[in-house]
Amino acid sequence: MKLRIACCLLFPTGIGAQPLKPETAQPFACYVQSAEARLEARKAFLLAETDAALKDQIVRGQKVRSLEANGPNPHKLPGAQLYDWIATVFIPGATLARLIPMLQDYGHRARYFPDTISASKLLCTNGDTRFQYSMRMKEPAILDVTSDVVWERLDPRRWRCRSVSLSVAEVGKDHGYLRRLNSYWRFAETAQGVFVEAETITLSDEFGSVTRLLGSALMGINPEKSLRHSLESMRQSVLQPSLAIAPLPAGLPACAEPVPAAVCAAGPAE
Repeated sequence: MKLRIACCLLFPTGIGAQPLKPETAQPFACYVQSAEARLEARKAFLLAETDAALKDQIVRGQKVRSLEANGPNPHKLPGAQLYDWIATVFIPGATLARLIPMLQDYGHRARYFPDTISASKLLCTNGDTRFQYSMRMKEPAILDVTSDVVWERLDPRRWRCRSVSLSVAEVGKDHGYLRRLNSYWRFAETAQGVFVEAETITLSDEFGSVTRLLGSALMGINPEKSLRHSLESMRQSVLQPSLAIAPLPAGLPACAEPVPAAVCAAGPAE
């Protein structure tokens, strides 16, 4: 069953998603459509299932491994650049019964991801399958982001979710470091622990190579680094013996009905 994006809720400040340039919007939609089709068509639930070396690195080596999902980054789009990264980690001793509620505690994400998030707020929920929330990100700059998340339980040992940004607003001067953020997560439990795999698609304005290099060094403009930080923080947080997860707050509105995902009118991008 395909996961779908929900209707937008505006960020609490009233700032909605910055409209993409006309020459950028359609290529971005085409890329996302193609990437989601690739994920749906993939036979292996996890890359580590078919890559023995990768599995060895994350299980025995206890490493967070990242790789380019669809060829060299960045992908050039008219007036923009897109990064598509996959990262995976193994969390020994973890269970989905502990990890999933922690990740769905959207009102306290700064507690679990202190390197990348400073504050968050849950806006609406439909049980444990639909959420919309806002967060203040620390990188690639100080950013207020509202996201819609759809969760799906495939069986007792596997979950997946899809998170799509509904609004992105940089605090202070707008540098164009982040315009869109999609992420796709897969979780599989074994007797030894939980495998986590994530793919992030980020869109920013177009920068020259020198600006990208300086930005990465000075501002942390590095989608790969942000993704790795998220997985490292996830592993550390879920293994804390003192971890306490608050129940979902009562009285929140139900999230809006889902709407179709982005469609490439000209056909999927290569």
